Amino acid sequence: MTGHLINLVNPQVCASAQQLAAQFAAARPFKHIVIDDFLDSDYCQKLIREFPEFDEQLAINEDGVVGAKAVREQIRDISPAYEQLDRLSSSEDFRELIGTITGIEALNHDPHYFGGGTHENREGQGLDAHVDFNYHPITREHRRLNLIVYLNPEWRDEWGGALQLHRDPYLPPSQDDIKVVTPLANRCVIFETNEYSWHGFKRIQLPDDRKGLSRKSFALYY
Repeated sequence: MTGHLINLVNPQVCASAQQLAAQFAAARPFKHIVIDDFLDSDYCQKLIREFPEFDEQLAINEDGVVGAKAVREQIRDISPAYEQLDRLSSSEDFRELIGTITGIEALNHDPHYFGGGTHENREGQGLDAHVDFNYHPITREHRRLNLIVYLNPEWRDEWGGALQLHRDPYLPPSQDDIKVVTPLANRCVIFETNEYSWHGFKRIQLPDDRKGLSRKSFALYY
């Protein structure tokens, strides 16, 4: 691969693309991959340091009141590191890497970051298991993949907020196949976006000495 932007990705990830592809194809409850140390470590630390402050104007929920989740879709305007992230995620080298890992060729980047961008979830926020929409509301392109990188130096599953991938959340627990992913910094999750890629997370309940923390990530769709 050529181009300086791809150097923002851990070179071991690029070198392991074929092995990661085999893991992605075989994963259950649906095709996905969890990759630790996904980005260059120094670059990931920049994204953590430059993560935008919680903006109440971006956290207004469907009831018209400020909730516990803020989403910023215009990532290129956050800081130089996030402008780099925008250019990386749209670059040919990066799209080819993700295509190799997932087996899906000719991936297109979503410049609108519709449903993507930076996500911050505070105390009390949860996300019921759901499937994402398959078609972009503006371009009508078929959405194939969801890519999430977490930016939390500290997190424990007992706090809630761990990503859960489900076979079917409406099955009895003994029949549902659940993959739990702790949202730790520089951990990347990529999964197919389809009619059975159920995912969500339990309500965040932080201990008294961690109330100032929040669950941070950025999400990309292809």
